[in-house]
Amino acid sequence: MVQSPYNVALQTVDATKSVGATLDYSIDWSALVGAGENITGSTWTASSADITIVSNTISGTTTDVFISGGRNGYFYDLLNTIVTDEARTFVRLFSIGVQPK
Repeated sequence: MVQSPYNVALQTVDATKSVGATLDYSIDWSALVGAGENITGSTWTASSADITIVSNTISGTTTDVFISGGRNGYFYDLLNTIVTDEARTFVRLFSIGVQPK
């Protein structure tokens, strides 16, 4: 189990997409969320209005997000913050690059 101040674990995930694509990405939290512990909330925040969080869901210990937009040659950071039913908070930094395809 991750031990950190204020119950926050920061990890980075990297991905790429094209400008016109609306794609889904998943984060598996099972290595951090304890057995029998449930994710009760998931919030995604984008570093820029150029990239859009279309929708997000929780499925067990996995969070999913659909992302659209962005500008070619730019990188964007998205933070996924979850809260569990044991009042623990975890954060992952999701970095996405936009490239022509």
